[in-house]
Order: sequence, then C-alpha cells, then structure tokens
Amino acid sequence: MKKALMILGVIFAGLIVLGVIGFGVLAVKGTALDKESKAYVDEVTPAILANLKKETLFQYASDELKNAASEEEFDKMFDFFAKLGQFKEYKGSTGQANISVTTERGKQITGIYEAQAKFENGPATVKITTIKKGDNWQVLGFHITSMALLDE
Repeated sequence: MKKALMILGVIFAGLIVLGVIGFGVLAVKGTALDKESKAYVDEVTPAILANLKKETLFQYASDELKNAASEEEFDKMFDFFAKLGQFKEYKGSTGQANISVTTERGKQITGIYEAQAKFENGPATVKITTIKKGDNWQVLGFHITSMALLDE
C-alpha cells in the first residue's frame, strides 16, 4: 500500500510540474500574441478610419467578415459611418488575444480590442476583432459607435 501511495505521489507531483510548465509556456506565448495582435490593430485601424470605405476594410478583412453581409449592406454601413466626418486622431487600443480549441474549428487565435478615435463630428469607439490565420492577422469584426452617428 505504501509503495502504491508513493507511486501515486510521484505521478501527482509530475502532473503538477507539467501543469506549471504548461502554464508558463502559455503565459509567455499569450503575452507575445497580445503584443502582436495589438500592433496589428494599431496599424490597420487608423488606415481603415482614415478612409471609411468597404474596399479599405476588405484589404484587411478575413473571408468570414467579407461573407458576413452583402456588398450593398457594407456600402450602407460605410455611408452611415460617413456622418462622423473627417478622421482626426487615433488614440490607441486596449484588449487582448485569446486562444481557443474546439472540436469544430480546432485551435483558433483571436484578439478583441476597443479603440478610441476622434472625428470631425465627435469621438468614436471602435470595436475590432482579429483572427490569426497562419502567420497573418486579419480583421474578423469591425464596429463603430459614436453619439455623432445618432439622428438629430
């Protein structure tokens, strides 16, 4: 009995060590993904905001985003965003990358960010979701909210 308990103790200790190592690797990898995805968001968001047109968004968009609506719906969305007026300033983003594993999609790396921007007709909040495909990041979701978009 004592020998069995010792073997179980060694196995348990080994599992704890493996868990700690795995957690450390994920923490390091997660931090790297956060920096990488934030840099991507801070690069593409001002480019999209400076030229609020579907063609600009589509340069960075994933296939999932491009197929989420018809071209006419995207045109209407960007016509709506035109109420903001001229883009003035990008104030950076906050958020993080996430790693998920599902039976449907396998391993998926995404980033969820919120950025503040200033336009001619008022401030806006941009919510941008990214996805990593291979070595490249792409925009998976893009949404702007602003009081300047409300009808008067």
